[in-house]
Amino acid sequence: MNVRTSLDRLLCLFAPVEAGEGLTALLLMMNLFLLMTAYYVIKPVREALILGGAGPEIKAYAGAAAALVFVVLVPLYGKVASRLNRLRLINGVTAFFASNLVVFYELGRHNVSFGIVFFVWVGLFNLMLVAQFWAFANDVYTQQQGKRLFAIIGIGSSLGAIFGAGVAGRLFMTAGVYPMLLIAAALLGVCMVVSNWVHYRESNCVHPMENDDLLKSAGGFQLVFRAASEESLLVSLLDDLRRGSPPESERGCASVTESLS
Repeated sequence: MNVRTSLDRLLCLFAPVEAGEGLTALLLMMNLFLLMTAYYVIKPVREALILGGAGPEIKAYAGAAAALVFVVLVPLYGKVASRLNRLRLINGVTAFFASNLVVFYELGRHNVSFGIVFFVWVGLFNLMLVAQFWAFANDVYTQQQGKRLFAIIGIGSSLGAIFGAGVAGRLFMTAGVYPMLLIAAALLGVCMVVSNWVHYRESNCVHPMENDDLLKSAGGFQLVFRAASEESLLVSLLDDLRRGSPPESERGCASVTESLS
């Protein structure tokens, strides 16, 4: 029988946490915090590359391209997910995006232009990893647990956005553009460690009344994606399309500085 820990009692200040649930909720909150921090670290890199290279007018076209690519990737992700277990899927997708950041870093070091590709890639990064995270959390918890504990986990999103934006501003001025990609890759590596920790911690918990392996279902992934998409980059991409391209005067580092504020 689980005994309520000090962590369980502390988290009860934010949500009704039962005995033994505090650590997993805290780990998932930390995972989301790291994901959002990584996104906000690479966001000014995206702005610097697209504004300093291709120009601001290309953002609307790149945003449309990202939306179209994602429409194709959702069913493809579902097919891949149906053939892999939860842990291999999460590790594989996270490692894929982390390795991409290393590749982009090397391209930048060799003065290879990739602004448009990176703009589209960042949109996919935010959408797919955040949606996958919520699918993972949905798979870990029963419906009743989710109703109680997702409020705690969601705190990680807000804290990650605030912390990531603040850190990104300092890194952009001190480390430069491309080293920020390696920092984001390292954060994704920590995310993988935390995800594995949660997986093995909860592997003995079976929820027979829930849908079987929601994360391994294409329909389940798309359902969770709809819920997660409100806080994803897709919203800002579509806003760019509705507003049109930013004015020509918003270029280079000046625009990046504005994006960090």
